[in-house]
Parts: sequence; C-alpha cells; structure tokens
Amino acid sequence: MKKYFLLFLFSILLLSCSKGGKITISGNVKNGSPLERIELIEASGVATLPISNFGVDAKGNFSQNVEIPKDGIYVLTYGGRNSFLYLKGGNKVNLQIDAMMFPADLKISGDAKANTEYIKEGQEFINQYMSKINPSVVSKGEDEFLKELDKYKADITKKLEEIAKTKKPDSDVVKFNKRELDVTMLLISTQYENMHSKATNNPNYKASAKYLDYQKKLENDDYVADMPTYRTYLLNKLSTSLQKYFEANKNIMVNSNTEMFSKFLDTQKDISDKTKDYLLATVASQYDIQPNNPKIPELIKFLDTKIKNADIKADLKKVEEAVYGIKMGADYSKTKLLKQDGKNSSLAEMKGKPTAVFFYASWNPYFNENAVPVLKEMVKFYGAKINFAFVNLDDTKDQFMKTSKAVFSGVKGVSFYGEGGLNSEIAKQFAIYGFKMPSFVILDKDGKVMSKNFLNIGDPALVDALNKASGLQAPTAAPVPQMIPQMQQPAVEPAK
Repeated sequence: MKKYFLLFLFSILLLSCSKGGKITISGNVKNGSPLERIELIEASGVATLPISNFGVDAKGNFSQNVEIPKDGIYVLTYGGRNSFLYLKGGNKVNLQIDAMMFPADLKISGDAKANTEYIKEGQEFINQYMSKINPSVVSKGEDEFLKELDKYKADITKKLEEIAKTKKPDSDVVKFNKRELDVTMLLISTQYENMHSKATNNPNYKASAKYLDYQKKLENDDYVADMPTYRTYLLNKLSTSLQKYFEANKNIMVNSNTEMFSKFLDTQKDISDKTKDYLLATVASQYDIQPNNPKIPELIKFLDTKIKNADIKADLKKVEEAVYGIKMGADYSKTKLLKQDGKNSSLAEMKGKPTAVFFYASWNPYFNENAVPVLKEMVKFYGAKINFAFVNLDDTKDQFMKTSKAVFSGVKGVSFYGEGGLNSEIAKQFAIYGFKMPSFVILDKDGKVMSKNFLNIGDPALVDALNKASGLQAPTAAPVPQMIPQMQQPAVEPAK
C-alpha cells in the first residue's frame, strides 16, 4: 500500500488548463556539457512530446521563445533528469541551472516563480504526508476508510492554503491544486477497492453504494481531457471488469490490445463518448503505438474511425508521426532550406533520382563516430543511383557551417540547413524531434516520402529501402551500432 501511495504522488504535476501562448525562457547552465539540451514537454495531453529543445552558448547562456499550447504544468528536462514549471502564456522566466545539482538546485525567477514554487512545496508536503500512511489502512471498513480519506484531504488542504498565503500563486493555480487533490483521493479510493478483499481475506467484498457515491461526488467528466491522473483513476476503476472481459473473450481475434479494449468500452454504457475516446487513445499510445509494431497502419485506421474527438485525433497523429514517421507520399520537397553558400534552396533540387535524407545536428551523441563512417560507405555504394541530402538542424547557421564542412567535406551529397533547427518548418513537416536524430528518410524521384523514419543506420529495413530505391543489392554485413541509443522519451519523475 505504501509503495502505491508513493507511485501516484507525481499526479499533482499533470493538470493543465486552456489559454497558452508565447513565453520566453532564458537563463544559464553551469557545469554542463555542450552536448546536453534543455527540453520542455507538455505532459497533460495524449501526445506527451517535446514542444521545445534547445542548447546553450559557450558561456552556458540560453534564451528561447516557446509557443505553449495551454497554461499548466510542463516537464523540464536536462541531462536525463526532470523538474517542472507551471507556465502561462506571456510568461518571462529565468532559470539558473547547476548541472551537477539539477533538479534540486534549480533557481526560478520571473513570472513562473510563485506558481511553480507553490506547487512544488505542496508536492513535497504530500510526499512526506503519504509516506507516513500505514499500509494496514486498507484493512479498515469502508466507513472508517472514508473518514481517513476525509482526514487526508483536510490535512493537505490546510497545508496548501498555508503555502498559498506565503507563495501567493495565481487564483487559477490554487483551483488547479484543489481539483488535483480530488483526483488523488479518487486514486486512493480505487486502490482500497482493489486491495481490501485480499487484506481482509474476503473474496466476496464489493464496494457499497455509499462508497461508490463518494467517488461519484468527486468525479468530473471535464477532467478527462487535461488530467492524465484522472484517466489513470478511470482505468484503475475499470481494471477488474476489464480483466474479466478479457478472460471471457480471449478467443476473439483482434489486431491489438487497443481493439480489444475498444470492444470492452462498447459494453460500458454509463461512460460518455468523450471519456471513451480519451481512454482508448491513452491505451493505444501506451501499448500499441510502438516503433516495431508492424500493424501501425491498421491501428491508426481503426483509431481514426473509432475516435470522434478532433483534439485527440490531432494528438494521435503527432504520436504516429513521432513513432513511425510521416505519411507515405507526402511532399515537402519545396520547403525552404539554406545551403552552405547562404543561398535559398530546397530538396526539390534533388528530384530526378530517389534521395536519402539524413537529419542530424552537432549535438547528437557520437553521430560522427558511429553513424558518419557507415553513411560514407552508403554514399559510395548507392551514390550513382541515389542522391544524398544532409539536413542540419543545429540551433544556428554558424554551427551548421562548421559542422557540415567538418563532417561532410569530400562526401558526395548536398548539405542543407533548416533555419531554426528543431523549430524549422522542415523539422515540423518530417516530425523530427531531438530523440529522433540522427535519422534517415527516403524520398522517391519526385521528392515524395517513400519510407518510414529510420533511427538505426544498421536497420536491415533501411538497407532494404535503399536497395528498393536504387535497384542495387547491398552486400550483407554484421550489424552496426544504432545512430541513437533508443527512441524513447525520458520518464517523467517528480523533482527530488
């Protein structure tokens, strides 16, 4: 029980509201590595993807304008570790980061200071409070347990009010914490349901009408869109019924866990269509939309038919593109790029032959040591039949000039720069994120996409794609290292 309580403590971080807009983040990183990047991740939607990725200058300084989709909690990552900020459209935020001490020693000033510190201090209190709860509480009767829940909520509410008087957060942030606290109580209540029968050796235990009524008073269908923790609560609440459904229908032929879950949701008449859409999208993104799933096209087609909510559809499209790649046949060959001579150009100049597009940046770990030697051999073998385009996504044009000349001098191919790096139009069109570089994508002779994104330069499927595009047959060889360790987002953990 104690272990579970500690698992949901980060729930207070994952709610957001509307509005959003442009913000400015500036500051300094000391004791950092020139290859490390600062990333902001929007954590409340179905697509928990980075919205910004940027580096620092030689002195560790940074300044970045970022468009946030909504006001709320954003995960801040650096060096594989996470903290959070509460951001609102129009905010100007200054961060002082010591890479050796991050996130414990993160110093915030500017517009986000009061709201973030209010939430952080509240979280720390909840962590301490919940860690002291006796696991045997699940053995108590329902009435006693509900009294315990009321006490937890009253104690936490009192402390949050005290913190609010000191930190003076915005009123909407105070409301945000109150709603999140309700969800925390709901999460605890479902664990009681799931654990009480075992704790009391009573296999016949079933939650009473009074207990369910307690939950109904805290439930709010509006929470499902912006609160991942509320979706977690609903999935926990459905877990027993879902397991029984799976066991009873294990012989049904489906293409994915998502389809099976969808069939189960069809039997739940008291759940709104909106909630069903969010739960289905959550399960799909967590379990089935994976890089190595060969049935991604079928799954996406199914979700597009089943889900009606436009916002969810847009989020799932982002996930699909991030994980699998953009749609076959898409044509972004006319998007403006810069060449080393400073002249405007585009991938359209490569038309006439298939083109292998290599997206990279100087800050990609070990790409020069691992990927580039193999890339050069590819150019030698396929260069007569395939064009090679090296698209740099560094933060500045100057860095592009230095890197491209140093790495690709003498290599047959054309070096381009997407102005703005990961914020460039070309990066957005090809769904390129920091965790997706370096990577390959193959265009046909007309400049249209004819392959998924390849993150491993040793991927046999990449060789097959190059063979198909060129009409050549590359000799087989031992596997080579991946261009990047893994295509995976950092786990979102609470600040220590």
